[in-house]
Amino acid sequence: MSNAASTASASGDDIVVIGSGIAGLSAAVSAAEELAGEPGRSVTVVDRADPAQAGGNSKWTSAYLRLEDIYEVADSFVDDVVAFSGGRTSSSYVETLVRHLPETMEWIQGHGARFRRFPTYFVNSSRPRLQPVGGGEGLLNVLRPAAERLGVRFRYRCTAQRLVRDRAGRLTGVVVTGDDGEQTVPAAAVVIASGGFEGDPETLAAELGGDVDRLIPIAPGVTFNKGEGIRMAVEAGARRAGQWDGFHAEPVDPRSPDPEALVMVFPYGILVNRDGERFIDEGRGTVDETYESTARAVWAQPGGIAYLITDQQFDAVTDRRRGILTSVKPVVAGTVTELAAALGLPEQRLARTVAEYNDAVVDGPFDWRKPDGRHTQGIEPPKTNWALRVDQPPLLAYPVACAVVFTFGGLDTDDSARVLGGDSAPIPRLYAAGECTGIYHDKYPGGTSVLRGMIFGRIAGQTAARELGTFPAERQAERTAEVTGG
Repeated sequence: MSNAASTASASGDDIVVIGSGIAGLSAAVSAAEELAGEPGRSVTVVDRADPAQAGGNSKWTSAYLRLEDIYEVADSFVDDVVAFSGGRTSSSYVETLVRHLPETMEWIQGHGARFRRFPTYFVNSSRPRLQPVGGGEGLLNVLRPAAERLGVRFRYRCTAQRLVRDRAGRLTGVVVTGDDGEQTVPAAAVVIASGGFEGDPETLAAELGGDVDRLIPIAPGVTFNKGEGIRMAVEAGARRAGQWDGFHAEPVDPRSPDPEALVMVFPYGILVNRDGERFIDEGRGTVDETYESTARAVWAQPGGIAYLITDQQFDAVTDRRRGILTSVKPVVAGTVTELAAALGLPEQRLARTVAEYNDAVVDGPFDWRKPDGRHTQGIEPPKTNWALRVDQPPLLAYPVACAVVFTFGGLDTDDSARVLGGDSAPIPRLYAAGECTGIYHDKYPGGTSVLRGMIFGRIAGQTAARELGTFPAERQAERTAEVTGG
């Protein structure tokens, strides 16, 4: 630490939580509950945002949960989540999540959270989803007051930069920067819950490759997640986990200023790139199974943009508005030529693409609610379901781009949320939960991010508080002296 840096006074800050999204607040509240009644011990949360913007991605998400009921997952939950990763996600991690689900849901409801079954923006999905009332922000709005009642201190506009260790390598504090310059917050234990690195273009470019400038932040919370929590743990010897060149992607309207301006109705038309050509089977599966790979395929197109083109038959999709979260109206035109001109696409090529597609459609029954087998024949790429001709004007078009929600790469942790080092042993007094921990590969199993943030955030807080009890009193005094220079 620089000699110019100031040092915080000894304040008894025993546990420092980095980040105040669902994982961070779950950790802070559960740790404070464990430490209640123990004098001289406290919990502090640091967050780089101001109070109105704090909460990371959790503040903006709908927070759908992959649950059959409040206390139950589907019988295939563990197998499904592991299969999404090609077998690389730890089944033990997922089994721990399932085991702690009932008590965690009971706990957060005890703090005032409520849940309901609510139709999702996946208009043709049959997978179960539960949603907290008020979405992710609703969860934060019950946990933050609970934390304050328990005496948790919040330091906003305060960015954690690096961990501090004593000469023996023991964790003693966290260096932070904020309105008061650089300080060291004393800590006997640290919980990292600061999200991924999706808000840092330099790290994104280094890890993902591709033109990351084309990726649209799904919501304002993305910009606060710059990866310092992950980096400081790696510098302390933490092992990396998850797919570092992968990220959770969603298809959005690039014209829209709305957070999560989703366009989840791509199966009911054709997707063309800016050259006027189709590039993907739009109907290869239900929306919840294909939206992420569709968004990534759009990112790979020239300029990172595509256009969903449909016509008046789109009205037959009676729940279509549920899958369109952009507030910007579609581009409307009477003919393919007029639509091409309005979108700035090559007119002849688009006309040929639409004509070839229309000629390839095989007639059959149409059912927007489920895969209906109505397909094309003799063209590449094919369309496997929901293949209706685009021939009933006026025509409609939505621009579509790829949004980054969160990154898959992060820290390796055990089932008690302890950060693991390169030797697979836990790093003493260092814990992590939420999107800063790496479990995902290839494809995101929807409805699991907020769920794991809440469950493992609570586990992290409890583990940190309980293991803190193994510190002898004289070591507490020694630690404070080392950090404060006393």
